[in-house]
Amino acid sequence: MARNVFISFRYSDGHLLKDELASLFDVNVDTVDYSEDEDRSYMSDTSIRNFLYRKLRRSSVTIMLLTPQAIEYKTKRVFNPQTLRYDTVFDDWIYDEIRYSLEYRDGNATNGLVAVYTPEAKPFLITDQTHCCEVCRQVSTVSNVTARNNLIFRNMMNIKPDYKKHRCMGVFDRDWDSYCSLIPYDDFKDNFGHYIDIAFEKRSELYKYNLCKRLQP
Repeated sequence: MARNVFISFRYSDGHLLKDELASLFDVNVDTVDYSEDEDRSYMSDTSIRNFLYRKLRRSSVTIMLLTPQAIEYKTKRVFNPQTLRYDTVFDDWIYDEIRYSLEYRDGNATNGLVAVYTPEAKPFLITDQTHCCEVCRQVSTVSNVTARNNLIFRNMMNIKPDYKKHRCMGVFDRDWDSYCSLIPYDDFKDNFGHYIDIAFEKRSELYKYNLCKRLQP
């Protein structure tokens, strides 16, 4: 069964990688890419929302391409006439693409979500540490994800305890214990159908996860 995907990326350092993924999808009949490189700088917030709704309605899995410049969301200061103060708000298409992907609304169910990180982004995302499990008593090296105010990270390791696949405390299965899996770019390229299928399956098991759909700057 074909999977319809939407690629979210930062144009400044991710457009060539996005094109590489899209070219892989183009020659694979099981994956259809519904993302595009459209300039939205001239659009109002409402126009951007409606544009993204139309694109995401045709997709079932959102792929977040994590490059160094895509990790942090851009913000701006906006005057609030009710409080007579300036508020800080997100002003970032990536944030909009991910939060709209996670919404459940008429005509569009919540998308599956997978984050694909580049080698250049890894130092900003992951550190390795030694873990001694209190359950199995095994010592192993595990990847520790750096906490950030980002919808990708807020939807990692968010499995509810009753459904946790990895039996060791403090260790999470990469594929199933996060609604948003974090996958190296080369691993994803080599087996993208596998990771897309997993993300697609999890969208029908939302009850297992504590989803975070919005953030405050």
